Amino acid sequence: MSECENKKADLTGQDRFAWNLLVSWASQLVLIFSGFIMPRLVDEQVGQASLGIWDFGWSFVSYLSLVGLGMGACFNRYIAKHRAAGDFVSLNKVANSAVFVQLIFSAITAMTTISFYFLLPLYFSDTLQDNIVTAQWVVLFLGLSISVKMIAGSASGLLTGYHRWDIHNALHAGDSILSLILMVIALYFTDLSVAGMAIGYLLSTIVFETLRFVFVNKHCKEFHFNLHLANLATCKEMLLFGIKSMLSNVPPIILLQTISIMLVSMIGPAALAIFARPMALTKQIRTFMTKFTLMLTPTTGSMQGAGDMKAIQTLFVNTTKLSFAFTLPSLGFLFIYGDVVLQYWMGSEYALSTLVMILALGQLLPMGQDTSIRILMGMNQHGRISLVAFIVIFAVFALGLMFTGIDSWQLTTAALLFVIPMNIVYGFIVPIYTCRELKIAWLSYVRQSFLKPVLYILPYLGLLAWSRQAFNSNDVLIAWSAFIAAGIVTIIIYFIYLVPEKMQQKISSRFKRQAKG
Repeated sequence: MSECENKKADLTGQDRFAWNLLVSWASQLVLIFSGFIMPRLVDEQVGQASLGIWDFGWSFVSYLSLVGLGMGACFNRYIAKHRAAGDFVSLNKVANSAVFVQLIFSAITAMTTISFYFLLPLYFSDTLQDNIVTAQWVVLFLGLSISVKMIAGSASGLLTGYHRWDIHNALHAGDSILSLILMVIALYFTDLSVAGMAIGYLLSTIVFETLRFVFVNKHCKEFHFNLHLANLATCKEMLLFGIKSMLSNVPPIILLQTISIMLVSMIGPAALAIFARPMALTKQIRTFMTKFTLMLTPTTGSMQGAGDMKAIQTLFVNTTKLSFAFTLPSLGFLFIYGDVVLQYWMGSEYALSTLVMILALGQLLPMGQDTSIRILMGMNQHGRISLVAFIVIFAVFALGLMFTGIDSWQLTTAALLFVIPMNIVYGFIVPIYTCRELKIAWLSYVRQSFLKPVLYILPYLGLLAWSRQAFNSNDVLIAWSAFIAAGIVTIIIYFIYLVPEKMQQKISSRFKRQAKG
């Protein structure tokens, strides 16, 4: 390996950060297209109840992610750290140990899925009635897809540990495209309904998770597949790190899926279909942010390996400010125009303005500060706070259930039971703890990372509110004018205050050259 290649191998991934983020967000646009088109097609083709069964299936199998104990791709911190240090012996021990553990978890997940298939009629036959057989098949094939993804979790960890998020996310996009095609075929050209969609999703998962290993072989040159390199000590270390990561990542998943299953039990699958649509809108925004913040873990691990705490502090504050700069206009748009989007997307019965407003406003603080837990994971300092977060989020949920009761739920009740625990834990507790670990003053952090983006976005929110008022008055010209003005003003403000000065100069000089040409 040449001196130039060695130098490149020691980088933290910051040189690829912008490119990786661009590819990640471009791939997410494909996922958004799929996420928007399929619910509408299912609703029109087989009805709202079947759409609720599809959502129920996903809610049920999401619990299967717990089987993996948080391993997945989270060990990319170790891959990045060992690769940056040139310690390829440790890199191979970690990677092969992860492969070994993931194979075991995959087998357990497959067996658990089969158990779910047989147990479902015992507990949900009264609620699902004629849909119970369809629900069984949906749970089975989606669960097997989770099992396949677990096998490929080690490949994901290697690719992202090598900072190849571009390949990682491109494969996600390809998977989404193929699964969309197969699901549409199943929906329109077979009588399998949403069960056929689940089969299509499984087939697509098998194809693209296999391709993940092909790219590992091509780009992760220092990795050598050899399960004899797996050892008990490394497996324990990876499991401990994975469990800590699981405690930090899965509470929102468990909370949401528990609420979803309770909705099905108390109101029915059609209610879940209505609740899941505005949740899907906020989920798309959250996924955009997650694709950004996930890259912080291996980058932080590399910085920690170099002993550069100052760089980690700067990374935390700057990336949180960028997170809020993205989430504020996105969630602000949903808060003001979300019901309109739902009406055009799914129909008037899905356009509940109060519901979408609660979900949009209630996820601002947790979503904008996802950087906190990712930085802590990169430092391997997320264990204690993850345990606290896990306990607190469900304690608050339990208190909420005691206050609201379980017999007279409404959709807004479900939304509040989701966003209130999320705000307490991920909006305040975790960020405050992160500031303490990084020795950053809390008020300074709030001023730099939150209050500044809020000031930048105020003109946007004001113009957008004016646009919505004009829209309600059927004044289309003013509505569109204010809407476009909101976008233009925000771009100008962000360019001045958020884009680095060197990049501003490059962009300005490029425009000047094009103007002269």
